[in-house]
Amino acid sequence: MATTLRKGIRLGKYRLESPLGSGAFAEVWKATDMVVRRPVALKVVHEGMVEEWGRDEIEHEARMASRLHHPNIVGILNADWADGRFVMASQLARTHLGNYVRARRSPEVALRVARDVAAGLAHAHARKIMHRDVKPENVLVFPDGRFALTDFGVARFAPPVTRNFTDVGTLGYIAPEQAYGRPALGSDVFSLGLIVYHLLTGKLPTWPFHWPFEGHPAFRRKVPALLQPVLRKAAEFDPRRRYTSAVELDRALTRTFARLEDPKPRRSPLRRKKKAAAGSPLTVQAEVFRRAHGAKLDMRFRCHRCDGPISEAMVHCPWCGSADNSFREVTRSPLVCPECERGVQPEWTACPWCYAGRFEGNGRRPPPDPRAERSCTKKGCTGELQPFMRYCPVCKQKARRPWSHPELTDRCLRCRWPVSHDFWHFCPWCGRREPRAGTFKRTGRNGARRG
Repeated sequence: MATTLRKGIRLGKYRLESPLGSGAFAEVWKATDMVVRRPVALKVVHEGMVEEWGRDEIEHEARMASRLHHPNIVGILNADWADGRFVMASQLARTHLGNYVRARRSPEVALRVARDVAAGLAHAHARKIMHRDVKPENVLVFPDGRFALTDFGVARFAPPVTRNFTDVGTLGYIAPEQAYGRPALGSDVFSLGLIVYHLLTGKLPTWPFHWPFEGHPAFRRKVPALLQPVLRKAAEFDPRRRYTSAVELDRALTRTFARLEDPKPRRSPLRRKKKAAAGSPLTVQAEVFRRAHGAKLDMRFRCHRCDGPISEAMVHCPWCGSADNSFREVTRSPLVCPECERGVQPEWTACPWCYAGRFEGNGRRPPPDPRAERSCTKKGCTGELQPFMRYCPVCKQKARRPWSHPELTDRCLRCRWPVSHDFWHFCPWCGRREPRAGTFKRTGRNGARRG
């Protein structure tokens, strides 16, 4: 017959001191390991669970936890059967995240939660283990300020796409695909994204999870601009646009915090000018083009890879072909598309640069755009297009005619958009690699250029 749990009784080598919490599967007690004389958190499975679940399922959490050894995952000190009950001892925490008021008051602490839990999940996901119940009560707070993930009782190995799992997760934090019985590693990422957003804003996002979530002004105020797209992508409703695992999220957080904590010093104008003067032929060529045409083409930014002049509308750098330039910190627009990180206006409902970005808009009709050179061709749409926009910012209709510009008299052979054959090495609109600048047109045997 199983022993009734109460203060002072012994279960094996553990003496129960005080209850810490209770759930449908087990109770958690503060206990003392009488052999080594140290306090522990003792999880005691309810009596009757053996008949209902079986010994193998009861011992499942201990087996899962034994595979994981990470500072941000609560490790199992011991697991055994005592007086007819299965018990698991772990390090005693200070409290859990749901009761930790400081995380809701301090953005710095909330962001540390994101880093710590993402690191722990990344360790589990690298071993194809899904937690499936990431929630504040399963994030423990330790005296050293560390946050660690616990309760792998419903954890499973990442399933094949044809397999379903049911009745797991916690309402409010469960990913949409997990609610339909199709959890994946990215489901844990979604749950963590909601937790962090809730800590930062006091608002828990709810269905249908349309961005911006309620409390977005507080999110923008408390989170550094570089970090905002990372946390937004973690809480993305569509799993195809979310981080596929915490391994990816952890890498993104590590890179971003490294940039925030150790920003590169800006080069002085004198140093930049000296480098350009003594640079490669490509650098000199780019500088000549910038001085002649840069202002009229709005090429006031620099490529992060080659330092060549580019404009915000360009998809690729015309000098090195790079397609991963971010304008998040330099755009003049009040908002930024989370997909391509180019500037957008509050009245727009779609990103005119990348197509993927879709927004709620502020419900207002876009005011007349002084920079617009075209009107949308879709019947009934009042959208206006600035030069080199690929889509209408109101209805997402694709621009049907290639753009033109008086400073660019040549055309890309692939997309037919304007380019400079004499200077550019890549088409900035489609990324086509052009022949060497100055020799774009083929030449005959006598050296004359062919049309």
